[in-house]
Amino acid sequence: MNSQASSNKVIDECTRILGCSAKSLRDHLNHPDNRVLIFKEILGRKVQTTYEDQNGFKKTFRIDGLTRHGGNSLVAYGRLPFPYNVSVAAHFYARHRIRLRYPYLQCVIERFPFGGEDRYYPMELLEFVPEQEDRLASKW
Repeated sequence: MNSQASSNKVIDECTRILGCSAKSLRDHLNHPDNRVLIFKEILGRKVQTTYEDQNGFKKTFRIDGLTRHGGNSLVAYGRLPFPYNVSVAAHFYARHRIRLRYPYLQCVIERFPFGGEDRYYPMELLEFVPEQEDRLASKW
């Protein structure tokens, strides 16, 4: 399951599993069988962002799902009305100055319990955290 040869980015792992290019990954993930295949491989795995926030930290979390729409059409701030809400792709450019290479690609979902708003992260900005670290930490 953890056979990343050269890269451990989420987008690279998904293209390897489905045998497609990053440009066509969006279309492949719209097919129900391919979504199930990807979910079996990536759900619950720990990832971290490839960028740092304003404090110099990288966010680490577990994958809770994939969106059905791309980052160009998902709203970043929940139920805020139009002038105050932007797409996920626009948020990453405005907040982090990161222009997405694949803005139409589905995003990874981080869910919060007890009614918290979901957070969406573009696949190209996430990388897997090696699972050995988790196993060592769970022994203590």
